Amino acid sequence: MSENKNIKKIISSPVIQAFLIYLSSGWIILEMTDYLISNYDLTARFRDILLIIMIIGLPITLFLTWIFSREKSKEEEKGVRGFKILLKRPWFSIPGVVVIGLLIFSAVRYVYQHNTEDAAFQNIAAAMQLPEVSLAVLPFTSFTGNSDQDWVIAGQHETLIHELSRVSRFRPLRIISRSTVDAFKNYDKPIAEIAREIDVDYLVETSVLASEDSVTLQLRLIHLVPEESIVWAETSSSDFKHILGFYNSLAHQIARRVNLALSPDEEEILGIDREINPECYKAYLRGMYQLNLLTPEGMDKGLEYLHEAVRIDPAEPFAHAGLALGYLEVAHSPLDPGDALTKAEAAASQAFKLDTTLAEIYTALGEVYLYELWKFDQAREYLEKALRINPNLAIAHYHYAWALYLFGDTEGAIREHNLARKYDPFNPLHTAWMGILYYSNGQMDEAIRIALESFELQKDYSGGYYVLGLAYLQAGIPEKAIEAHQKLSELYPWWSWGLGYTYAVTGHIAEAEEIVNQLESVDPNNWNAVGLTMIYTALGRMDEAFKWLNYEPHHAFTAWVAVQPEFKELRKDPSFDDFLERLNLPG
Repeated sequence: MSENKNIKKIISSPVIQAFLIYLSSGWIILEMTDYLISNYDLTARFRDILLIIMIIGLPITLFLTWIFSREKSKEEEKGVRGFKILLKRPWFSIPGVVVIGLLIFSAVRYVYQHNTEDAAFQNIAAAMQLPEVSLAVLPFTSFTGNSDQDWVIAGQHETLIHELSRVSRFRPLRIISRSTVDAFKNYDKPIAEIAREIDVDYLVETSVLASEDSVTLQLRLIHLVPEESIVWAETSSSDFKHILGFYNSLAHQIARRVNLALSPDEEEILGIDREINPECYKAYLRGMYQLNLLTPEGMDKGLEYLHEAVRIDPAEPFAHAGLALGYLEVAHSPLDPGDALTKAEAAASQAFKLDTTLAEIYTALGEVYLYELWKFDQAREYLEKALRINPNLAIAHYHYAWALYLFGDTEGAIREHNLARKYDPFNPLHTAWMGILYYSNGQMDEAIRIALESFELQKDYSGGYYVLGLAYLQAGIPEKAIEAHQKLSELYPWWSWGLGYTYAVTGHIAEAEEIVNQLESVDPNNWNAVGLTMIYTALGRMDEAFKWLNYEPHHAFTAWVAVQPEFKELRKDPSFDDFLERLNLPG
């Protein structure tokens, strides 16, 4: 009995209670540090400093609790009870100590975050004042010349560009995207001429030998100014299991050679030190290679390979991220069966659970929240996070531009679209669709100019014809608008609703009605729903326009009905307020 009393007395001691609460709270806080490290760009030293602070705080907390317990005893002797004691000494209560501890932790987190950034990015402001260094990695050439290995070669090329672009988080380094440099794959041009065309200071030439499970690279870093010179050459090998760390190391070496060396803390933040399942990696490379072909067959095959990569290693974030980006590509096309955005959301969410450091994952999440969920504050947050991690990521600039356009900031959208062109200048996507922004901003000459420019990058690019027709229409040149959209419909029949809209606006009602009947004669889908909304608006048939506007599942384009000039008359209808309420755009 006496032992039970002693145990009960010990447990009821305020000091012991404070000790137990402090330990449990400290354990929870320490468990949170991995999340904080990944989301606040902190280094692993944060956990060590936090632990030291908590160790120092333990005796302080116990001492305060002991003082409180003595004060409490004295007050009880004087007949003071209950809340009067707490009111007289509220800051000595055990909950108060816990709260104070958490406040101290929050303050330390804030200060350390900023101090860490100051330390990790020491002289970052000064570094960013340096002249921007521009670099392009030329398409890899194969030692063997075996076309069966094209998917491996393309994957190695993309990986090196990806790792180099991450350096731009801390240094003024512009890396040209692969879709631009791939334009020089089969060109027999002098190095200096290629550098002039894409406006870079350095070029990386690489030859690669790929085997079943490894790659060997021969790299040359060439400086073009004031004259062509080789500043670094290297031959390196890696197996696929350690491929991520291999390219990460190469990127840091190149950064040093172009006088943009990273500090140890910066290298720690950007470092990759994990293994990858070789079979999963190969399936991922095959999947991304097929997706980048941008053909219906490539989309199907690419998604199959990426599903295989996920099956081989469900814990590999790159596999889920690739799958998300693949479904998002489908969601922006007429190929969407109606569930592409939902599948993209599932894949992006899983990728985020596995890795919170990849700009591509934040871009995928930003697209999901922008185009599917219509949660625009989160969309902006994710896209901005992606660009903080990788300022060179052209596709993130592109989608951020469309977010800003939807939010009413057309000038900001044009600025971001120009950044997408800066990092990926030979991609017609970033040229043609910028014409919509100029067209919406009343700059018809610019819209026409840039739509025509997209044909120089890709012959008969569909986006170029679509934008060109709208711009001619708004510029008061209806015959050219009809001609552009007739060409679009001939080459890409799924774009027939663009021609239907132009017919309706120019008074060719019978022709517009014929296209409407064709679209409504097939099974409904979200791509045609956008087009039917557009044509019916031009025809003044608002009931039918609203029917198709509210079609679900909605297409990735649907939200932009709120801002695009084609839907101006629809927005005047009182019923449009219901759509705006559902859309819930940021104020």
